This record gives sequence, structure tokens and C-alpha cells, in this order.
Amino acid sequence: MALHYEDDGLALHVFVSGYSNNAWLLIWKATSESLIIDTPGDPVELIAAASRTDVTAILITHNHWDHLEGFKTVVERFPVPVGIGGDDAHEVEKLGVSPSLDVSDGDIIACGGLSLRAIHTPGHTPGSTCYFLEGSGTHLFSGDTLFPGGPGRTSSPDNLKQIVESISSRLLVLPDNTAVRPGHGADTTVREARREYQAFASKSHPPELCGDVTWLGT
Repeated sequence: MALHYEDDGLALHVFVSGYSNNAWLLIWKATSESLIIDTPGDPVELIAAASRTDVTAILITHNHWDHLEGFKTVVERFPVPVGIGGDDAHEVEKLGVSPSLDVSDGDIIACGGLSLRAIHTPGHTPGSTCYFLEGSGTHLFSGDTLFPGGPGRTSSPDNLKQIVESISSRLLVLPDNTAVRPGHGADTTVREARREYQAFASKSHPPELCGDVTWLGT
């Protein structure tokens, strides 16, 4: 277990497994209530840490298998409400769980003194959803929508346009000091992501552009 951030109200832990996937455990310290974001493979450490808390919900950023590889194991241990963007819910339903939390755009998911706002950010997948936490620090759990240096991988030029629109209009308008906690790898900030994006937006790009795109290298 790696303590990633802590203040008077929140303890945030990250667990790295699978394809350098990040699973997040957010704990409201006053009551030990917690919620889990994403369930990649090898969730043993995540489950051990979460077992010392009162898990209230499991949130999934999108439906790609590497974020769901440990889902059945986690849900069997913690039979709590599950939330995922509606356009991605079919993959969770294939695993035998009907999502019971509404994470439509703008919905609030509460846990103790924490309130996360769902932000629908299609592009990487149709139902990709980020979770924004403000108050106990300012954090954005961005899944595979936004990484240090660029957007998540896209499968078509239309999807790239969609994810860029999601990022520029929905995420880069958040406070500068927002810590971006992605689904893989290291953190960034909204301030840094905006600076990099502006360099990308200032250039023209081929109409067929998609796939692994970087703000500064494309």
C-alpha cells in the first residue's frame, strides 16, 4: 500500500498492478469510510487495505479490461454499490453486476465528508468518466482520458476530436492546482496539462491523426 496524499480529512492510497494500472482507495479519516476507483488485476493489496475501512462504493472510470481485471474479486469482497458511465455499463453487466450508482455527468457520489462529481469525458470509450474531488485537496481521477503529456489512446480521428473536446472543455477548466490522478503512471496538474494542450492546439494536424497522441510531440 502506498500513501499517495494525506490531509486532515483524506488519506489517498494508490495500488499499481496489471499494465501499470492505478487503483485508488480514498479514505475519509474521521469515519474510515472509503471508496475504490478502478479494479485492475492483482488486487490483493487493495483488498487488504480496503478491508480495514468501511467501503461504501466502487467507481470505474471506463470499461477496458485492464481496469476491470480484478473487478469480480473486489466486488465479491465488498458487495457495495458500483458506478460506471452508462455507455460503458454493458461490460460490467457481463461480469454479473448491474451498476447501482448513477454516474451521469454532474452526479455527486458521497463518501463520509468526501463528494466526488462525475464528469463524462467520451473519447477513449463512449462512457469514460472522470471523478473530481474538491475540498480535501483538489483531485481529478482521470482514468485513461488525460495523462501527463497527452490524451488517452483513441481508435479513430473522430474519437480523438471527441477526447480533445472532452479534455479542453471539461477538464482544463478546473482549478490550476487540481492534481490529475490518471489510470496509469504518474500524476500531473491541470495547470501543466493546459500549458501542454495549448501547444498542441496552436498547430495544425493531419485529419487522420489518432492513436497515441502527445501534446508536445504531435
